[in-house]
Amino acid sequence: MKTLVTLFVVALGIAGCGGTSGAGSDTGAGRTDAATTHADTGPLVDTGVLPVDTGVLPVDTGVAPVDTGMAVDAATVPGTDSGSTTPTRWVMGYYPGYLRSSLPASEVDFTSMTHLAVGRATPQVGGNLDTTFDIDATAGPIFARDLADRAHAAGRHPILMLGGAGEHAGWVAAASSTTRAHFVTTILATMDDLHFDGVDVDWEPLDAADEPAFTALVHALRIARPAMIITVPIGWLNANAPSVSSVWATVAPDVDQLNIMSYEMAGSAADGWSGWESWHGGALMGSGGSTPSSVDSSVQGYLAGGVPAARLGIGVGFYGECWTGVSAPHQSTASAHIVASDNVMTYDHILSAYYSAGAYHYDAAAQAGYLSFSAGHGPEHCTFVSYEDETSIAAKGAYVASHGLGGAIIWAINEGHVPSLPAGSRDPLLTAMRHAFLE
Repeated sequence: MKTLVTLFVVALGIAGCGGTSGAGSDTGAGRTDAATTHADTGPLVDTGVLPVDTGVLPVDTGVAPVDTGMAVDAATVPGTDSGSTTPTRWVMGYYPGYLRSSLPASEVDFTSMTHLAVGRATPQVGGNLDTTFDIDATAGPIFARDLADRAHAAGRHPILMLGGAGEHAGWVAAASSTTRAHFVTTILATMDDLHFDGVDVDWEPLDAADEPAFTALVHALRIARPAMIITVPIGWLNANAPSVSSVWATVAPDVDQLNIMSYEMAGSAADGWSGWESWHGGALMGSGGSTPSSVDSSVQGYLAGGVPAARLGIGVGFYGECWTGVSAPHQSTASAHIVASDNVMTYDHILSAYYSAGAYHYDAAAQAGYLSFSAGHGPEHCTFVSYEDETSIAAKGAYVASHGLGGAIIWAINEGHVPSLPAGSRDPLLTAMRHAFLE
């Protein structure tokens, strides 16, 4: 899906946690436009639908909802205050099935996360779930249960990612008033069968007409299983029009995390982002009239909209954006394009095909790193590569701490894995997340 946007469009749609969903976005943070690199936009196999009626009924126990979704033994999780029973912040990394070859399950560094979101199960007409996990009906559930068990063994929370890019029709059908109760039962049965502690409700896009059903679904899940963890990815905001729907303040008491998908937050005028100059995909600060995106401006918008700081998280992308036609931030994008991003411009690919000390720059105003080339460079012929590094991650961790925010999500931990590095040091960005957010 491709939308024409201007500097004055507000982006509030929930994304698939791996592309963009802010102003000027294609599909929502976490998933990129199908015309570029996204691997999970095709139809899913019907045989993966989990047949549910297991007889397991939601029970209202009267237990109050948990506040943070962080019920992990503090002795096993870094980043805890002395005497605390919960970590001070969360780091939730996404691991989608279609990227499993990039990071073996046996090499996942659980010490650098508090939650692992495994994707994805998708809502279906009638209130069922497709559990192929973008693999197949047999191997998908095995893959998901294995990661959940590994997370538990490491003292971390496995979270079942629901939905994602291209699943709007399924959400609308499954969460309707006629099938919602069955859908909730299906979700809980799937969680239990695959050994998950909660769900990530990735309804994308969340149109205004969808808000009542979305709110009712989240509340029904909370009532049915008060102690489960419920997380929701939310779109970044255009600083030129930062108003926030009241749905987020309304739903906040029922969820543990509302995570801003603050990556891939830029685009070119040539590609429909009217009025934009070249800009970083994950700028922490520095948003302005022609570069109206940053983590800070999105955070401030949601706080002003009534979202509690302790339940608000930010996003960190472990992939970058390859531009042609510009070589640095704040240049005209009239003839520029982003030609590669999610699933192609992984951190491993950036290091091996693009990085050099001579090409590297750090934008102190944006607190973001980038690579600059005078002519097309590397397999994708990039002239400007925007990406996260250890320095920008450290800045984001300090920002979260100083603003009392809840934590961060990562899309996707697979894209930060560098197999050529020595064993034990193959996930430098994930290690940087641990240092910045949990220690």
